[in-house]
Amino acid sequence: MKFSIIVPIYNVQDYLEKCLDTIVNQTFDDYEIILVNDGSTDSSEAICRNYMKTCNREYQIINQENAGLSAARNTGLAVAKGDWIVFVDSDDYVSLELLECLNKAMAKADADLYSYNHSRVDQCGKRISKKLYAVENNVISFASDEDRNNYICEEFLNYSLGWEAWGMIYKRSIIADNKLMFQNTAEVFAEDLCFSLQYMMHVQKIYVLCDLLYNYRIRSGSLLETAASESILPRIYRLAEFLYSKGNLNKALKKNFSQVYQLLVDFHIKYNLVNTSAASIDEQLKELEKTTKYHKRWYKNNDR
Repeated sequence: MKFSIIVPIYNVQDYLEKCLDTIVNQTFDDYEIILVNDGSTDSSEAICRNYMKTCNREYQIINQENAGLSAARNTGLAVAKGDWIVFVDSDDYVSLELLECLNKAMAKADADLYSYNHSRVDQCGKRISKKLYAVENNVISFASDEDRNNYICEEFLNYSLGWEAWGMIYKRSIIADNKLMFQNTAEVFAEDLCFSLQYMMHVQKIYVLCDLLYNYRIRSGSLLETAASESILPRIYRLAEFLYSKGNLNKALKKNFSQVYQLLVDFHIKYNLVNTSAASIDEQLKELEKTTKYHKRWYKNNDR
């Protein structure tokens, strides 16, 4: 089987049918659908069962107690059979030609990671903006670990591809061979970034499609909105500490981890704390110096 589409589901009854419509009606046929109902208390499970009764695609519906987005994705990974893993969040929707475009891209370039552009839409599905990572199809190859490390620090950690799991597809064999999993968001902030960065350690070639293939719905009270209003820097530190101590990073990146950490902190200050005062950010940084193990070593005071 070519593709496994994994959809984690939690209380999205207002958006779920639109999501399923675009998944079931793909113009490419060789794929399975894995719906992981993560303890929904609304009618999401019933919608899945009623909707999939007439589906002529191979599918599974898995029910589990609520454990969060990362756990739901890991449940899907554990049963997936496809060569390639596609994640779709259940309040979003995709182009009907998503898999067909990916299959054509694979015929052009044998890559380890494929990514694509996306639209941001409001709760009614009206486009707000486009996120263009490429204006034409682009192949990125690494001749050495040093090349890949440079790309990670100069491009990837500056969001050149996005970090979201729904914005790229992954080779299942790389995930399985290296025992990659999504980490619990209660313990590690930005689970998509954590997963994708570890996956990057095993990538030799990336293919970036210029097509708009995903529609990301901005909802009031979303994780992104909630996280932006909280104290992000301590959570970024915990992400960095996990990557440094337990992550799948190579020796060169670990040796120069201060660069990785500084990029993570600076990016989130610039984009997620844009409305936070400089004084407040400085207080958070000072607090990290007092209460964390590595921050003072990793983050340069003169760059504040």
